[in-house]
Amino acid sequence: MKNPCLAGFFIQKSELHLKEMDFLKTKWSYWFTLLDVNNDGLITREDVCQTARNFSVEEHLDEASGKLAAKKISQWWEKYILKDKASLTKEDFLHRLENEYIDNQENFIAQMKAVIKDISEIVDVDKTKSITLDNYVKAFKVWGHEDDTLLQRSFKLYNPINGAIPINQYENDWVAFYSSADSSNPGPVLESFESGFL
Repeated sequence: MKNPCLAGFFIQKSELHLKEMDFLKTKWSYWFTLLDVNNDGLITREDVCQTARNFSVEEHLDEASGKLAAKKISQWWEKYILKDKASLTKEDFLHRLENEYIDNQENFIAQMKAVIKDISEIVDVDKTKSITLDNYVKAFKVWGHEDDTLLQRSFKLYNPINGAIPINQYENDWVAFYSSADSSNPGPVLESFESGFL
């Protein structure tokens, strides 16, 4: 005879898992919209090219520096986002992240740490190990966000110290956004998206 208490436990656990996954998928959907720089409903190499072009413009790079930055940006996109795919729909993107998360959460978190560490090193142009408001605004303009006022509000959600976010804090907040299923602690990244700042 089956134990009804045990059956109830597994049902509750399954429901909890679904809620956690729904929460993660909501956050990953926001991430998809950020990566879809040209807002065509797909992540493609055009988004890669646009971020590289925007970065050179925002940072006022000369031709040689622009080419070097474009190479680093393209490598980041290929390694972590496109992964040899010509394009990704939102469904493709969410499905892949869900599979990677379910398969091995420890590896998933390690990968997300690498995702944000590599891109934050590009964003931290002046190599101060912190993200200033200027760094922050320029970085999100690279991703197609043009409203300075909204970006300034988003920046404040990180509670910057002396006008800057320590890069470790910034990276940890983004890793939590990518990988934490704890909906009771949304963090500044999710708050920025939900508030319409990003």
